[in-house]
Amino acid sequence: MTKEKIVSLLQDENQQDVEKFASYIMKLCLGGKNPWIQNREEKQMAELYKRVSNEGLVFDGVHITLQSIGISYDYIAYKNKMFLAYPDSRVDVSLVYKDDTFIVAKESGSIIYTHNIKEPFNTKEADIIGGYCVIRNKRGEFITLLSKEDIDKHRKVAKTDFIWRQWFNEMALKTVIKKACKQHFADVYNKIEEMDNDNYNLENPLELDLKYKQEIDAIGNIKSLKEYYQKNKGQGKEFDKYISIRKEQLKNVS
Repeated sequence: MTKEKIVSLLQDENQQDVEKFASYIMKLCLGGKNPWIQNREEKQMAELYKRVSNEGLVFDGVHITLQSIGISYDYIAYKNKMFLAYPDSRVDVSLVYKDDTFIVAKESGSIIYTHNIKEPFNTKEADIIGGYCVIRNKRGEFITLLSKEDIDKHRKVAKTDFIWRQWFNEMALKTVIKKACKQHFADVYNKIEEMDNDNYNLENPLELDLKYKQEIDAIGNIKSLKEYYQKNKGQGKEFDKYISIRKEQLKNVS
């Protein structure tokens, strides 16, 4: 794969954005850290860029990235899409921690809420109790609330836990705003949802202990997966089911 070929295939697009995208793809190819990209072709990369560009967004490798399972949008990308559709929007997405004071009410359709953060510089994952997203624009006022248990359910259906382990807070924020956009602005986000949902598998067992999911997701080849299963078998049908799901994933990743 070459940068020049990617740029050539995207000659009708904004060249500054294309240059940024092509450089990002080349970084993914370096050092063999992302073996899944070795079998991809420049034409495929150009098509992925255009899918994002058609939504008015920039495939920048920061807020919109490429993973082994597909295109991934972070919570900033979701906000940017809202501002494109409704420039007057006010979007507030945040996590709530156990010692925070969070109060919400609705009065004649208006959302009234206060969020006092007790320890703004001590935001441990273990202390998160939930999250919220408030969106205000000419379509109305909307609030979406997710508990920590709700957020963990989304984590469990992720095809890989790698990003969650590295960037839990960012992924939790994305989960909250994604839920809000799906509930209240499905017509705006249907294409993004379609692309982003490639990163999730609704067949994943929700009752599986997150510890086992993380361990299984970290396994990089079928041989190691078999060894892990032999060492830990007997954990129940949810465990066995996820082992099978991971086996199929590894078959498709070279």
